[in-house]
Amino acid sequence: LAAAAILLQAGCGTSTDASAPVAPVPPVAPDGGAAPSAPEACATSAGRDASSCNREPSLPLPSGAADVEVRIHADVAPHAATKSVVVDRRLYGMSIADWQSGDYVPTPRPAFLTYLSALEPGVLRWPAGHRSQEYVWQRGGAGQTGSWVLTPAHVDAFVALAHAVHAEPLVAINVKRSTAAAAADLVRYLVVDHSYGVRWFQIGNEPDLTDGIYTNRPEAFADALVAFADAMRAVDPNIRFVGPELLTGANATGIHGRRDWMTPIVSRAAGRLSGLSWHYYPLDSAQQSTSSSALFTLGHLFQEYGPDWRPSGMSYVDEIMPALARVRDQYAPEASVWVSELAVDPGPAAGAGISDTIAGGLWVADVLGRYAEYGPGAVIAWIFKGNPEQAYGLLGPGDQPRATYGVYWLYARHFGDHLVESSSTALTEVNAHAALRSDGALTLVLVNKTSTARHVHVALRGACASHADALTLEGEGLSSKDFHINDVALTTANVAGGIAPIPLDPGKMFEIDVPPTSVRLIAYRHGG
Repeated sequence: LAAAAILLQAGCGTSTDASAPVAPVPPVAPDGGAAPSAPEACATSAGRDASSCNREPSLPLPSGAADVEVRIHADVAPHAATKSVVVDRRLYGMSIADWQSGDYVPTPRPAFLTYLSALEPGVLRWPAGHRSQEYVWQRGGAGQTGSWVLTPAHVDAFVALAHAVHAEPLVAINVKRSTAAAAADLVRYLVVDHSYGVRWFQIGNEPDLTDGIYTNRPEAFADALVAFADAMRAVDPNIRFVGPELLTGANATGIHGRRDWMTPIVSRAAGRLSGLSWHYYPLDSAQQSTSSSALFTLGHLFQEYGPDWRPSGMSYVDEIMPALARVRDQYAPEASVWVSELAVDPGPAAGAGISDTIAGGLWVADVLGRYAEYGPGAVIAWIFKGNPEQAYGLLGPGDQPRATYGVYWLYARHFGDHLVESSSTALTEVNAHAALRSDGALTLVLVNKTSTARHVHVALRGACASHADALTLEGEGLSSKDFHINDVALTTANVAGGIAPIPLDPGKMFEIDVPPTSVRLIAYRHGG
């Protein structure tokens, strides 16, 4: 990326400003190749031809003309990272509800498959959640306890679903109520008997739950993890493990009087984990205290800081991801950090009234971008589709897409994969996330979390553009359950083919009007 290419307001030229980046991050793709380049043309400024690259000093920013100013440094990685922050399709991972097996057993239903395929998820996680610790593997032999039987037909159908959408299967292993021998036999079935190519396994799920098995004993769970992992690798030494699947960030780092579970588990696992995983739910509908910042209300959804429960604030990502990266660097340097369950609420309401509304979609749009900026190994939505009462499902009854699905669709089909530095002067109102895309476009997501239209001035450094277009997801207020993208509803007929972006006026493509309660994704480009 050319550090000298500077664009501020609408002028494009070589900057001599001391604040300009002097050590741009070298772009590195996951395969070691070159990262995509930023747009290379000048933006339009008043009275100038967009196709001519005017080399002039940067123009001053307008004063008082915008509600929010968004700054993007297209040649700098987020959070002062020393290398390019790249995310792959696992950012759009999905948990598949085994209790809704009719969606994919014996074969996927057409609408279910169409909507899942359109997201191109990098990983599918199954069996989902704590239920994964309740199964008995039918071939696994004695010593297992649980409330339902996992059959070869179930496994075959899930693997076929993952292959159909070109996703990595992530199979959860029952550590709490099963045996290492049963786990080894499941690996044998998947990679020896059938050569399904499954390489990722989740070891356990939320061992920090107070269910009487590993209560306050992370070391005991670590020993179980090691025993299971070693038995499974004796069948295939090439498989990889994700764990320990901690319930909350408070237990992952030891805050608010909780014990740190991550450090003793990862340190005792001796490099067996390729993904350090935990679950992110900021609010809890089981919370009874009306003074708690984790109380399940719209008023708490977009709070930047949680005074009495830090994980409830949106800024918690800036605490937890660096903290877990330090644990990783010390004990498992080859691993990555996974958010293996992501939703607003894990409690009895199952997200109803928030997760199934425009507000839930706006929360996902902001928090997904925040995690992406730290280059996670995966972020896995909880869940793709549940039963009709589970409002945190991306699909509702009748396979109707919710706003959360629409946001995932915008990101998965239109956002870039090389994250760049972005900031907002009013992030509690309108936050911004930006990335470079493989086709050379620079993409910007603007999330207006307020019920008022906002005028945003975009100041872009390290890239130039001659034209732009936009896709906008919006609804009729925070509590609305209906949404559209560019005034079009997402259906099975258009979810794969797409919705046409709307071109922006070249003279105003850095002065953006963002509708109330909306997500606007802009792609800046050069040339045709």
